Amino acid sequence: MGRRAALVIGALASAVGFTLVGFATSMPLLWLSVIPGSLLAHNFTIAKALVADLAPPEERAGIMGKLGLAAGLGFMVGPLVNPFVTTRMQACMFATGVNLFSVLTIFQLPAKAATAAHGEEKKVAPKGLGAVFTTVWEAIKEVFVLAVAAPASARVILVLRFGLSMGFHLFYTVMQMLLKDRFHFQPADYSNYFAFIGLTYAFSQIVSRGIINRFGKDQTMLLVICLFSLLGGRLLSAITTNTVVFYSAIAFTIFALGIVNTSVNTTITRIASDSNVGGLMGVLDTSEKLAGIVGPAIGGALYAYYHFAPVIVVCAGYVALALIVYVGFPRYVIPAIDNKEKDSAEVKAKTE
Repeated sequence: MGRRAALVIGALASAVGFTLVGFATSMPLLWLSVIPGSLLAHNFTIAKALVADLAPPEERAGIMGKLGLAAGLGFMVGPLVNPFVTTRMQACMFATGVNLFSVLTIFQLPAKAATAAHGEEKKVAPKGLGAVFTTVWEAIKEVFVLAVAAPASARVILVLRFGLSMGFHLFYTVMQMLLKDRFHFQPADYSNYFAFIGLTYAFSQIVSRGIINRFGKDQTMLLVICLFSLLGGRLLSAITTNTVVFYSAIAFTIFALGIVNTSVNTTITRIASDSNVGGLMGVLDTSEKLAGIVGPAIGGALYAYYHFAPVIVVCAGYVALALIVYVGFPRYVIPAIDNKEKDSAEVKAKTE
């Protein structure tokens, strides 16, 4: 159906979900409200795929950074709205309105964003309720095919993304207890906490373009440095009892994470062809969702066994990921980027 149609569907699904939350008077309706947005929560993934459609390789790091900046600003603006929102209905209607407004911005995208296949014949969408389930099943199979049959370069990125997501969800178990028991956070403290995260992430996206472009197509050392920075930030935030040190460690962690995310997203657009970059983005998004299911369960079990166990596992995971990047990027990812650049040059020469 094309990127633009998928973005509109995702925005409308989120709007419906927030509306249902506002009107929910029972637990079943509250659970039902989760389904639309969760089932179609793909807009940020599609937005990243659009970067490959609409921007040349040398500009993608900057545009990926702007997407991250928008996300960071959202984390900042959300808590700032709290003083003007006093009821659940008001909060849900505000969120619904924001999603509906985003639909208007989607239609400002260039015409290329509306095409279904990039350089290929447009596919005819199947019709009927049965065709919906068929389409979903075909999409699920495509995700698994891309994950299993993907080239080694894509699998390196997939392992990195899954590992980062697992680290986040494992550590989040500890973080919740730190905020509640050690620092005695109240609702206003949580609001300030998320605003601080948004501000730090936004700043990381502002400077990410310059940092990433300085390393060029070989992001190996940048990723290794960021992974060890994540290790240090997570460890320090887990052991400190000082609020200033805690926020400093959080800032260090979020900044490194912002650089890693933008670097990984930019690398994906450099190794994937125009026709499968969306699918690869979807596979990576699926790996993050899988980590969101598995990570908290493992983190909770580890915390129940020994409260510092999740921190140890996460730090060991960052070391393992750094080793994978150090070996896998030069061996698989960089050659894939070189091959794509060579193929693009040959196609351009033929068309000229």
